[in-house]
Amino acid sequence: MNVKILTLSALVLIITSGCSGTHHAYYQTLKIAFTEQDNAKMTLIEVQQSKVDVISVKRGERPAAIMALAYLENGLHKWVSSDNTMLIMDKGRIIRTVGLGENLLYVSNTDLDPLKSLPNLSKDELQRQIWSRIIDRTGDEYGYPMESIFNQAFQGTLQALSLNIEANLYVETLSYPAPANYLQLNNSWKNCYWYAKNGDLIKSIQKVSPLSESLEITYLSRIARLNK
Repeated sequence: MNVKILTLSALVLIITSGCSGTHHAYYQTLKIAFTEQDNAKMTLIEVQQSKVDVISVKRGERPAAIMALAYLENGLHKWVSSDNTMLIMDKGRIIRTVGLGENLLYVSNTDLDPLKSLPNLSKDELQRQIWSRIIDRTGDEYGYPMESIFNQAFQGTLQALSLNIEANLYVETLSYPAPANYLQLNNSWKNCYWYAKNGDLIKSIQKVSPLSESLEITYLSRIARLNK
C-alpha cells in the first residue's frame, strides 16, 4: 500500500470514525481514484451500487477525479477526493475549497444566492436577480466584491453515464470589480448550471474568481437516480 493510499485511509477513518459500515463504503468508492488512468471513471452500475453519493470533478485541463460525499451538515455538502481535496457546496455553489493550490476561504451573503431557488424562478423573476457578496481567497486576497446576474439559456440534452438527460441550462454572469493594485486579466466570466426536469442540479462549471481554474462537476449519483 503506497503513501497516497495510507493518507486517504487515515482521512476516511477520521471522517467516518464510529461507523465501520460507512468507512467501508467510502473506501470502496474512493479507491477508484487510486488507479493511474487518465481519468477516473465510474460506470452507471458502479454508481448505483455505491453506498455514498459521488461526483466527477474536472479541474481545468487536469484529468477527472471522483469525489465522495463525506458530510452533509447544515445543508452544506462536503465532498472529498483521494488526494485530500475538499469542496464545500451550498445548494451547488462552491463556497469553500481545501487542498487546492489557491483556495476559496469565505463567501458572504449566501442566504440570498439565487442558485438556491433557480429552477423555481419565473423568467421575469430570474431577470431581476442580482446577487452581491464578498469573497476571501488565499494569498491575502480578502474582501473582494463580486456580483452575479442569471439567465436561462436553453433546454438541451446532457450526456453522462451513457445516458441522455433532458436538462435546463442556466448561465450566471459574474463580475469582479477588483482594486486597481490587483492584477486582473478579466473581470467578467460565466458559470453554467444544468438542472434535470425534476429540479435536481446535475452538472455545473464554476470558477470562483477570474484567474481560477474552472471546476466541472457532474453529479453522478443524482444522474443515476434519474434512471431508476
